[in-house]
Amino acid sequence: MVVQHYLEGNESMSAIAQRFGVNKIDVSNWKKRFESELALEPKVIPMTLEEQKQVEVLQKQLENLSKKLDYERMKNFALETMIDLAKTELGIDIRKNSGAKQPKE
Repeated sequence: MVVQHYLEGNESMSAIAQRFGVNKIDVSNWKKRFESELALEPKVIPMTLEEQKQVEVLQKQLENLSKKLDYERMKNFALETMIDLAKTELGIDIRKNSGAKQPKE
């Protein structure tokens, strides 16, 4: 119980020891021994109104960016398809050859 009060509160180890009438060294030893067993859940601090607005703005930005990404993927697919069709249907190879040598000046 002493360790739990120490971990949950904002009091120093000395203040907790004095409050419960025990030695500070005992509190330290108990903390080392029982801290992992207590496995306290993290404190959840509610968001402020400003933080909630920021989250909403970020969610809208994420949604817009996701839509833009989907559009660009479709556009890229269409362009790749056009290049493939140009090669197969018209015999035009638009893609660069990575091994092609550049003409000398």
